[in-house]
Amino acid sequence: MVTVIDSTNRVLTSIFDLVCLPFLALQPIWAMTAISLVSGVVMVWIFGKFSEQNIIKQLRERIRGNLIAVRLFQSDIGVVLQLQRRIFGDTFSYMRYALVPMAVLLVPVMLIMTQLNLRFAARPFEPGESAVVKAYVRDAGLLDTEVSLEVSDGMTVETAAVRIPSAREVAWRVRVKTQGEHRMKVRVGGQEVETRLIAGGPWGAVPQRRTGRGLWDTLLYPGEPPIPNDHPVEAVEIVYPLLELDVFGWSINWLVAFFVMSLAFGFAFKDVLGVEV
Repeated sequence: MVTVIDSTNRVLTSIFDLVCLPFLALQPIWAMTAISLVSGVVMVWIFGKFSEQNIIKQLRERIRGNLIAVRLFQSDIGVVLQLQRRIFGDTFSYMRYALVPMAVLLVPVMLIMTQLNLRFAARPFEPGESAVVKAYVRDAGLLDTEVSLEVSDGMTVETAAVRIPSAREVAWRVRVKTQGEHRMKVRVGGQEVETRLIAGGPWGAVPQRRTGRGLWDTLLYPGEPPIPNDHPVEAVEIVYPLLELDVFGWSINWLVAFFVMSLAFGFAFKDVLGVEV
């Protein structure tokens, strides 16, 4: 199953690379806006295909009518209580009918979010900046063996290995000297695993972790092939600087930007698509 997820990630990564390519010379918020627009429209379309549209429309009209009635009969507490009971009942019915399409939407939304995290959660290092590289081993006893980090030209290792047995972790601080894609090799227990560090250039895909922790981690961290499950190294992580999305002078997290914009675009196009949500 890990192989299937990895193959899916590779295909999606190539697709998102093409989608983002025209925006690399611009601020990343423009690429986020375009992706949110397409995602919002597609999600509304999927919701319409997998939901009972006629029933949802009837429920929404009843809820709307009862809300108007509450304002008209607000002086009659008995009537208001009956109307509120109907509103709550219809609301729960709506949630029940929306459950199936929302469950279907979880799959594409999760895949989109992993690709967005790859591109909008972190930025490449600038030459001269330091980075922390962490490796996690499957057995804390491996930290008593020879552990080393080898970096390519354009980088230097600034500290000796810092071992944290309780977390099964070993860490180094490295300094980036030149821009480009730099290769690093972590050696533990006589075996090595390679990963890459991105420095300089425009914003784009920045793999923060190469993992061998199974299905879930493989799904969440595309951009690097999974580590075999029999390898002594469980994961290698690079702590990158955060990427800031600038919206009218405000710095906003990519997750907030995606959900707000995709929902806004989805609601803007629901009437065009003829979908009740």
